[in-house]
Amino acid sequence: MFSEVTDMLLFAAVARAGSLTRAGRELGLPKSTVSRRMTALEERVGSRLLHKTTRRLVLTEAGKGFLEHCQRLAEEADTALRYAADIADRPRGKLRMTLPPDLNDPRLHGAITGFCARYPEIELEIDESARVVDLASEPYDLALRAGVLADSTLVARLLTEITSGIYASPSYLAHKPLPRTPADLAQHRFVILQGQTRHERIELRRGTEHATVKLSGQITATTTSMLLRLGFTGAGAIWYPEAQAIEGVTTGRLVRLLPEWSSAPDRLWIVTPSRRLLARKTVLLIEALSAAFAGSHN
Repeated sequence: MFSEVTDMLLFAAVARAGSLTRAGRELGLPKSTVSRRMTALEERVGSRLLHKTTRRLVLTEAGKGFLEHCQRLAEEADTALRYAADIADRPRGKLRMTLPPDLNDPRLHGAITGFCARYPEIELEIDESARVVDLASEPYDLALRAGVLADSTLVARLLTEITSGIYASPSYLAHKPLPRTPADLAQHRFVILQGQTRHERIELRRGTEHATVKLSGQITATTTSMLLRLGFTGAGAIWYPEAQAIEGVTTGRLVRLLPEWSSAPDRLWIVTPSRRLLARKTVLLIEALSAAFAGSHN
């Protein structure tokens, strides 16, 4: 069936060009190939379709009737190709992404907002879950994952490196002196994220210098959003990702303590299944995310 359809499209091109040579030139085919395919088509049809004069090809009566069907086929093919091009230019449909809860990074929010504004026919579903989704078997198109990735058949692209620092509100600092060295943090109380112990030790870096600090405090929060809100209200200092704390610092709700000291970088990855080619809408979202985080890692 495929070869017959191809030959019908080729016949329409020959009839339009009026010459085997011109048709072959337009299609990038040798004249001999075009001639052989036309002969094979006539044998299948059981009628002579083309009559060659000294100057050009002329359609026989059977050829004229057959051409009408071939032209409709060619028009349908052109319509299908235009539709495919339209899909490429205007991607649509559902796109599902999973990411860690409370990934409160303004670059992420900006990338998603801009992406949806540019491609209004894409329905983006965002699943914030601590669960590691199985991209190979569950209906997700991509995931954002932090830390060290386990070996798998998934494809991982580095999106950014995350570093954390220590922050506190002006109301908290009204009763506590600014620390001048990491050792001074022992005099401060912290709001601690669940998963860290009440005496968690963290490592701070300044160039080649390293310092280990013990966090202690009265309050443990289960989410980073609660950690941030309690930091705003002066419940204690917080150990928080730098990129996510920018808005609080800019608005004056947080002050960076020991700004030259940061954590070792953690990595955030874009992860996709490797078992299939990526849909164009997935590729476009990856490009939007990568552009938003460009320059944030080496």
